[in-house]
Amino acid sequence: MGWIDDLALAWRREYPGRDVSPLPPLVRLARLGVLLEAFQHEVLAPLDLTPADYGVLALLRRAGPPYELTPSRLTSNLRRSSGGITKMVTRLEARGLVRRTPDPDDGRGCRVRLTRAGLALQERAFASFLRASGELLAPLGALRDTDRELERLLGAFELRSAAEEEVA
Repeated sequence: MGWIDDLALAWRREYPGRDVSPLPPLVRLARLGVLLEAFQHEVLAPLDLTPADYGVLALLRRAGPPYELTPSRLTSNLRRSSGGITKMVTRLEARGLVRRTPDPDDGRGCRVRLTRAGLALQERAFASFLRASGELLAPLGALRDTDRELERLLGAFELRSAAEEEVA
């Protein structure tokens, strides 16, 4: 029995009249979140990238040629504050990985575009992350059922989050 099972056993003992069965899956998810964040840092550190910085590069890459988006699109897709996006873009721009270009649709705005160096680094990071992820998950075999269940669970959290945003 693992520490999470011990935790559930202790809560059942302390609250004998309550169903504590929702707690172990949530504790496991919380622990996975911590470990996943550490995994991302470990894979990206040799490339001198943080997961947040890579998120910007990856989002620009997924936008397709010419690999550019507005800062507001980065903000909404990455669910970061505009100030946070500005800091990330400034840091990536200083490294020559992105550049700001005038927005042809909005004279006051700009677009953020991957540079050749940014595209090359994104490709290296993607290859590293894909390889490390494959190695990590290989012992688990086929993940189709697990992925479906995770999708359902994520849907429940997103539904709750959307409802809270409507109230706010």
